[in-house]
Amino acid sequence: MLRLILAAVCAVIGLAVTALAVSAVAVTGTDDVTETEPFTVADGTYAVVLDEQQVPYEGSTAAITAESDTELFIGTASGVDTENYLTGVAHETITGVEFPGVLSHRSVPGEPQPVTPAATRDWWLASDTGTAVSHRFDLDAAPQMVVIAPADPDATLDGTTVRLSMDVEGVFGFSLLGFAVAVLAFGLAVFFLLRWWNTRLRPPPKLPKRKGTGDGRGTGKGSGDRPAPARRPGKGSGRLGGTAAGASAMALVLSGCSQLPLPIAQPAEPELTPYERPALRPGDAGTFMTDYTEALDATLAGDQEELDGIQTGPLLGRTRAEVLIARAEEQTLSAVAFTEVVAGGPMFDEYPMWFIGFGDPGEGESVQAMLVTRESAAEDWKAAQSLFVPREAVPTLLAGGDGAVPLAPDAHQDVAAAAAAQLDGFLETGTLPESPVEFAYPTDTFSSFREYVDQFSEGDNAFEDVGVTCEPYTEVPLSTYALETEAGAVSFGEVQCTITLSVPGDFSIDMGTAVEAVMTNDGGGNTVQIDASLPYLLTSAGAENTVYGSDWFLLSSQTSED
Repeated sequence: MLRLILAAVCAVIGLAVTALAVSAVAVTGTDDVTETEPFTVADGTYAVVLDEQQVPYEGSTAAITAESDTELFIGTASGVDTENYLTGVAHETITGVEFPGVLSHRSVPGEPQPVTPAATRDWWLASDTGTAVSHRFDLDAAPQMVVIAPADPDATLDGTTVRLSMDVEGVFGFSLLGFAVAVLAFGLAVFFLLRWWNTRLRPPPKLPKRKGTGDGRGTGKGSGDRPAPARRPGKGSGRLGGTAAGASAMALVLSGCSQLPLPIAQPAEPELTPYERPALRPGDAGTFMTDYTEALDATLAGDQEELDGIQTGPLLGRTRAEVLIARAEEQTLSAVAFTEVVAGGPMFDEYPMWFIGFGDPGEGESVQAMLVTRESAAEDWKAAQSLFVPREAVPTLLAGGDGAVPLAPDAHQDVAAAAAAQLDGFLETGTLPESPVEFAYPTDTFSSFREYVDQFSEGDNAFEDVGVTCEPYTEVPLSTYALETEAGAVSFGEVQCTITLSVPGDFSIDMGTAVEAVMTNDGGGNTVQIDASLPYLLTSAGAENTVYGSDWFLLSSQTSED
C-alpha cells in the first residue's frame, strides 16, 4: 500500500511541476522576456507618464517602449519636475502593471501642449528621440519618472502605442529543470506502481499430500518435515525505504524552492514614495552661471526686454534702470565672468526652487553673491538678487550626501526681520535705531545713501522739504531663502526707499543725468520722487550678525504737483 501512495505522490508532483513549467514557458517564451499587451494612446494626449515604482517586481530590469509614425521624445526625471511640468496638460498616467496582462492607465484632461516643449527642459536625467523609443530601468535602483511626448512641440501622441516588458532571466532554464524533475517524478511513480503490482497479495500454493502407515499417522520424514530456515532481511525492504526517503526528499526540495531567493524577477508590492530632489545636481550651478553671463552680455548689448528671460524680482527692475542710465551717460555695461562658482540649495518636493551661489571673478577683492529662483518646471532658472560682497563675507556651504544644503534655522528669520527694521530706521533718519539683535555694517553702502539724501537739505540750494520713506522688498520673500552655513546662516534682503523733494513753483533744478534717465513722466511739477534700491547680504555666526552691501541703485523718478 505504501508503494501505491508513493506512486500517487510522485505523479502529483510530476503533474504540478509540468504545469508550472509549461505556464512559465508560455508566458516568457524562450527569450526570458514577458510583455504587457500594447495600448494605443488616446487622441489629444500630449504625454504618457510611468512611475517606475508602479512595476510590482524586483530583482530584474524592465523596459517601456513606444512606437509611432512620427518622431517621439522619451525622457526620465524626478517626479518633482514631471508632476509640475504636466500640471494642467493633457496626459495619460500608467496606474497599474500586470504581466502578461494589460497596462492600466488613466487619462488626465488639460491643455494640448505645455508652455515650453519637453525637449527644451534641462532637468531630464536621460532622453532620446525616434519613431520607436525605449527606456530600460533597474527595478532595484532609485526610481524615476518616464515621460513619452511628441518631439514636435505642436504635436500630440495620437496613434502612439505603448507597452512594457520585463526580463525574467533564468525562467526558461528553470522550466527545463522543471521538465527534468517532472520526468523523474513520473519515472518514480511508474517504478512504485510496478513494485506494488509485483508484490500485491496472492493465494498460498497448495502443498502435496504426505504418505502414511495406513492408520492415519505419518511415520516417514519428507522434505516437508524439515523446519523452515530463518528468513534473512531482504534487500527489497532496504530498497523500499531508500526510494521512499528519496521521494520524500524530492518533495521537500520542491516545496522549499519557492522559499529560495531565486535569481529571477520576484513579485513585490508597489510602494509609491513621494519624490524629492536637491535644487542643484553636479554641474548645474556652473552651467547656469556660464549661460547667465553670456545671456546677460548679449542682452545688455541688445534689447533689454530679453532680461525677463534671465532675471526676476528686484534684480530685474534694478538692471533695467542701470541700462537706461548707462545709455544716457554713454557708457557700456557688461557682465562679469567667473573662474569659480560655489553654490548650494535645499531639498525640494515641489516648485518653486532656489539656490544661493557665489561667483569668483578670479581677481579683485569682491565676489558676486546671487540668489537664483525657478518658479516652475516649465520655466528657466532666473537671477532674483545679486550684489558684490567682500571675499571674507562668503560663507562655507556644507552639502549632505544627497547634494542638498540644509535650510537655515528658524531663528535666522528673527535676525533677518531685525536687520530689515534697523536698516529702515537708519535710511529714513540717518540715525541707527536700537535693535534686540546686534549687527555689524562693514561696508559704506547705507551711509553713502544717507549722504546722497542729506545733500538735498544742506547748503544754499537746499530743498524746502526733504523726506525719505523706506520699507523691505516683499514681492519675493528674500529672507526666507536662507541656508545653513558652517558657522551659522546666510540670506539676502533689500530695502527700497523713496526720496521726496519739494521746491518752489518758480524754481528750476538739474537733478543730474542719472535721475533724468529713469524719469517716468515729462518732468513737470514742483515735487520730485526718487526711488532707490539697497540690496544686502546677511550672514550669522553665533551672536555675530553682519550686513554687507555693495552699492545703492536708482530705480525710477517722477515729478508731480504738490
